[in-house]
Amino acid sequence: MHNLITNTQFCNIVGSSNGVDQEHFSNVVKGEKILPVFDEPPNPTNVEESLKRIKENDVRLIEVNLNNIKNIPIPTLKDFAKALETNTHVKCLSLAATRSNDPVAIAFADMLRVNKNLKSLNMESNFITGAGVLALIDALRDNETLTELKIDNQRQQLGTAVELEMAKMLEENTNILKFGYQFTQQGPRTRAANAITKNNDLVRKRRVEGDHQ
Repeated sequence: MHNLITNTQFCNIVGSSNGVDQEHFSNVVKGEKILPVFDEPPNPTNVEESLKRIKENDVRLIEVNLNNIKNIPIPTLKDFAKALETNTHVKCLSLAATRSNDPVAIAFADMLRVNKNLKSLNMESNFITGAGVLALIDALRDNETLTELKIDNQRQQLGTAVELEMAKMLEENTNILKFGYQFTQQGPRTRAANAITKNNDLVRKRRVEGDHQ
């Protein structure tokens, strides 16, 4: 392990006879002040309490944030999906970086087929593969409520076939207004961008028509 030394200590070691003195050495290079790096504060969400309130359909619980809670058991994550099947108040659910995997994604896909209230679902930065993502994408063909889905930054790349299915779903489901995923292929990327633009244009058109009525 290397030890850091001060300018004074360095000059004492090298000696001014070698042409190095403290005054001139201090002016050779001035490094930028290093700002301390702080870890994100732990997520204060009470997992069990949140699940209980979802099951009870608590009218006050509109948003649930489980982001970065890495010790939630897989069965518990699946319980959240099951509870949301009958919940009528939660609008936004975030479980980024919770180590969610394909079984969790499939459970949430089943939820999306029946839930009529959830607007936003964030499953970024997890261990979901193409199989889990395809389950979510397929479920959105039957969902008319969700407007935002985030699935970027999974452990492995999803591949061209999955990206094509994403683009196809976005072209078919006009309710998705925000889609959080960085496409790696130009074709699906262009189709998805065009679909999202079209979907947002439709919303603006409906709003204008509503204002004129």
